[in-house]
Amino acid sequence: MVARTTQVLFETGCNIADSSMTRLGGEFTVMLILQLPLSLNSAALAERFQALAENMELTIQVQPLSAEQAAATSSANSLQSATLSVLGADQPGIVYRVTQLLADQQCNIIDLYTRVLGPAHQPIYSMVIEVEAPSEIDLQQHLQPGLTQLEALLHVEIHLRLADSSLM
Repeated sequence: MVARTTQVLFETGCNIADSSMTRLGGEFTVMLILQLPLSLNSAALAERFQALAENMELTIQVQPLSAEQAAATSSANSLQSATLSVLGADQPGIVYRVTQLLADQQCNIIDLYTRVLGPAHQPIYSMVIEVEAPSEIDLQQHLQPGLTQLEALLHVEIHLRLADSSLM
């Protein structure tokens, strides 16, 4: 499905600026932000996807971004990024408590991924969260005290990894 979708994009001259693709339960979802060539509009792109949608029994929605949405995708460069990973015994409240701490500390969640791993009698909860925050905030100093408290409260391991801006 991904290869066929990206083939249509390649053939129409589209560039993938941002993407998220994931399997959740038995469903697979693809979300893309595209840069279309000047000779192509969103209606024409949707037409190009009709045959693929019918052949593979897919639901495909194409919609243009507003000027504000497009500006928001490019303003992310003034923010700093970090990744949080959480691992521990599965229990209610892990997502709530971690995301509430992030919200309290002015962090925006960009991506959140969870899985329950291991055998049913001893499930392990795994969560990875990508966050952004204003560049004036020292994320390590700002988040670490709260993360340490959550580790003790929830009996989980939480690791914070700051994005290396030299790699971007």
